[in-house]
Amino acid sequence: MNSRSLKIGQENAPAASLDKHSDEGGGGSRVEPGLHEAAAALSNQPIIEGSPQTAAGSAVSGYCLAIDTSTSSLALALLEDGVPLDEKSSQVDRNHSIYIMPHVQELLAANGLRPRDLRSVAVGQGPGSYTGVRIAVTLAKTFSWSLNIPMAAVSSLEALALGGRTAALEQQREGDSLSVTNRTAPSPEIPGGRKQAGDTPVHGAAAPVRWFIPLMNARRGQAFTGLYAAAGDEPAALLAADAAGDNENGSRWSCLIPDGIRLMTAYTAQLSEWVSGGSLPPDAGLQTDGDQVTFRRPDEILFVGETDMFEDAIAQLSANLAIPVRSLSYDLKATEVGLLALVRLARGESDNNFTFVPNYTQLTEAEVKLMAKS
Repeated sequence: MNSRSLKIGQENAPAASLDKHSDEGGGGSRVEPGLHEAAAALSNQPIIEGSPQTAAGSAVSGYCLAIDTSTSSLALALLEDGVPLDEKSSQVDRNHSIYIMPHVQELLAANGLRPRDLRSVAVGQGPGSYTGVRIAVTLAKTFSWSLNIPMAAVSSLEALALGGRTAALEQQREGDSLSVTNRTAPSPEIPGGRKQAGDTPVHGAAAPVRWFIPLMNARRGQAFTGLYAAAGDEPAALLAADAAGDNENGSRWSCLIPDGIRLMTAYTAQLSEWVSGGSLPPDAGLQTDGDQVTFRRPDEILFVGETDMFEDAIAQLSANLAIPVRSLSYDLKATEVGLLALVRLARGESDNNFTFVPNYTQLTEAEVKLMAKS
């Protein structure tokens, strides 16, 4: 990189995703100062101030780099023409900014690629660790800007739920058991009873409906969580694509309850009420309204992610329901971040690498205290 390019990069690099936020506990930690320059140097491309991004719809083909650092897992993945190619994950809690660039270099080199070979970048937008979320978003913005490629951000919780679904289906195929807190007879709504996952995807009216509840520890008995649903056992790539397409096979992947921070005891009580016949919020996917997805009540509930610290709440939900309630401790993988982002790019959607802001969900402890004083 010539000196002019580096100077432009330093003056006009995308902002570090609103550095006014500090990490949990209000410690005031910030994104590693040299992250912009390191990513721009790695791209080895002349940086043109204000250069427009590539048309988003064309980014589905070629190589996509997916990144997520919203949890203790530093997750990277490569996809080629929409198909998962390789991934790299490691547990480097609170050290993401130190290891992320070497890990990106290793992943690209292992597949014979250089940054200039990338055609799009996908990133988990949170919620999760304040500093963690910013690291991935800052890196994605910098790659998008310096390489002039589109960036698409997706929910880290949705990626966690989709990846947990894939892991759970794989365990069923291999005969491994999940942590099951309740086993009962199949729901009478399902003709022939529940079907186990196999080599042939099951979908349509006979497919079991599963609710997937991703969990990230938000402390004080709270979790970053949402509610996602799907019927059948189609591969994640087909399921995610179907959710955005015109195929009507009963297996659409849908967000029923949006991401948020929730007290787990109250949330599981709500889930119990909903499953038992209570009314869901008006915007839930169980409603039939035009293009809105329709799902039956679930035949099974699966909690995925950081489940260990919420065992009591999950057990209480299980005791209140007559359907299986399972839990799977699972680390977020970036492959699902890429799959979900490519669906957005295929629709012509992308995020502005200068103005995009992650989903922080809540104020930091320091900001709460500051507001209380004002």
